[in-house]
Amino acid sequence: MALLRFPACIVALLALTCLSACGDGGAALDRLSLGERGKVVRVQSGEVLTLDNGLVVRLAGVEVPFPDEPGGPTAQADLAKHVSGRVVELLYGGLRRDNQGRALAQVRLADSRAWVQGMMLRDGMAMVRTWADNRGMAQPMLDDEARARLAKAGLWGQGVFRVLVPTELTRETGGFQIVEGSVRAATPTRQGVYLDFEDDRRGFAALVDDKALPDFAALGEPIQGLPGRLMRVRGVVGWNRAMAVDHPEQVELLKGR
Repeated sequence: MALLRFPACIVALLALTCLSACGDGGAALDRLSLGERGKVVRVQSGEVLTLDNGLVVRLAGVEVPFPDEPGGPTAQADLAKHVSGRVVELLYGGLRRDNQGRALAQVRLADSRAWVQGMMLRDGMAMVRTWADNRGMAQPMLDDEARARLAKAGLWGQGVFRVLVPTELTRETGGFQIVEGSVRAATPTRQGVYLDFEDDRRGFAALVDDKALPDFAALGEPIQGLPGRLMRVRGVVGWNRAMAVDHPEQVELLKGR
C-alpha cells in the first residue's frame, strides 16, 4: 500500500497497487502480466482497436470520447497514428475482459516498447479512469494526465476535457466527470460515507462505498478526517449530483491553494 505521487504542486493520495514508473511506463509495465500479441488492423475509436488475430482490445484505465462525441474523431485519429499497422503486446493489471468480451489491457508497441495509454494521456486525448477491479498503472497514468492538463494539451486545450467545481454540476450533468473542491462534511450512512462538497446537502457529494473504507484507512487517510481538505474526485455523476467512489484511486488529496 502506497501513496500516489503527483508532480510539482500536487500531492496525490492513493494507490492500492502503486507502481513507480518513468514517463513511458518503464519497469512498471513489466510488473503486469504479459498477455496476447498481434498486429493492429483496425482502430474503432480512441480506446478500442482490433488485432489481426481477431481480438478486440479496449485500452484499460482511460476514458476517451466516443467517435460521435466532441473530440472523439480527434482521439481516434491520435490512437490510429500511434498503433495502426504496428505489432502490440497486451499487459494485464486487473480484470482481463469486459462485459462485451473485449480485452481490457495496457498496450505497448512491441518494437519500441512505447506505452500506448501513456502516449494518449500525454497527447491530451484521454483521461484516467480506473476501476475497483482494474487499477494497474494508476500512478503513471495520473502523472501523464496531470502534465497534459497543466500544458492544456489536446482536448484539455480545446475545452472538451475539464475539471469542474461543485457548483458547475447540475442535474443535467452526467457521465464521467472530474470534480475538484473542498470537503464540507463527511456523513456516515448505511451505504458508506457521503463527502459533501457544498453546504447545501442537495449539492454535489461523493459517496464512498462502505467496502472501500478500509482501503482509505490503510492509506492513513480515514474518511472522517477529510472535511476541510481540498480534493479531486473522478467518476460517474448520477442524477442526484452524487458520484460513487468504490476505490481510492478515484480520489486525490491536493495542497490548499
